[in-house]
Amino acid sequence: MEPQQIQVKKVWVDAERVYAESTNGIVASYAFADWPRLAAATDEQRHDFYVSYGGIHWSQIDEDLCFETMFEDYTPTNRVAEA
Repeated sequence: MEPQQIQVKKVWVDAERVYAESTNGIVASYAFADWPRLAAATDEQRHDFYVSYGGIHWSQIDEDLCFETMFEDYTPTNRVAEA
């Protein structure tokens, strides 16, 4: 059986993290500090991303994050509580 493709409905960033929310409500995130290019990027560069079928790409800094990896690494400690 093939693994199910993660379907992401929303991606956003704040001053410290990038977030992705799946269609089943799981929110996974990574700290920019964990990725040297994202850690060194300006706020404007961090907000300048596009979403592809499999992940997030920042053209200005040539960085990619894969949805599959984000959600494989998902733990309750990197989940965002919905307000």
